[in-house]
Amino acid sequence: MGTSTLTTRAVPARATTAEGTRRARRLEAPSWRDLRLVVGALLVLLSVAGGTRLVASLDDTTPVYAAARDLLPGQPVREGDLVPVDVRLGDTAVSYVDGTSPVQPGTHLVRPVAAGELVPAAALGTARQALDKTVSVPVDAVAARSLVQGSVVDVWVSRRDDEGVGESYEDPELLLEGAVLDQVPAENGGLGAGLGRTAVQVVVPADRVGDLIAAVDQEARVTLVPAPRAVPTEGRR
Repeated sequence: MGTSTLTTRAVPARATTAEGTRRARRLEAPSWRDLRLVVGALLVLLSVAGGTRLVASLDDTTPVYAAARDLLPGQPVREGDLVPVDVRLGDTAVSYVDGTSPVQPGTHLVRPVAAGELVPAAALGTARQALDKTVSVPVDAVAARSLVQGSVVDVWVSRRDDEGVGESYEDPELLLEGAVLDQVPAENGGLGAGLGRTAVQVVVPADRVGDLIAAVDQEARVTLVPAPRAVPTEGRR
């Protein structure tokens, strides 16, 4: 029988050393080059997120109505009078008519709106509101201090007594209930403040405008009495 010879291959010492070095590097803490890669990746992610937010903000628009033509007070809103447009208004969008909702039948213009102008919510109202008129009424300057814009008042008039002696007036009579104050003069603390009479703007139904103007022209004494529903609860005793 022949003799079997076992041959052993020697591994070079250089290869063994290189493999050990690679294992050691894998176990070492990340170097500054590895950290730079991480930071770079984070910057890319932040850039993408910022770009997404920018695109979203550029498209942050609100649909509101604009006038397709010149619109005049008193006229009803008809089909084609308003067109929806997308605009960037931010928090002020609530002051304009929502362009996603149809305008209710019977809606009228209570103030003019020019062609192309965004339609303020305050520009639309009912037929009654469209017909209401504002009348300037002279009242006692001291009494006017207690009046507030937007308050509801009853209008009382004391007509001149032509048969009386001197400057005399008849008993007061209720001329108008539930009128709304449109403008009240600001308080004036200067010399002579509170003396005489001052003008208050009162919103009056169209069918009662003539009655109030006649009373004013006849130099009747006009008194505006806040309606009970217009008096704040905390103000009562």
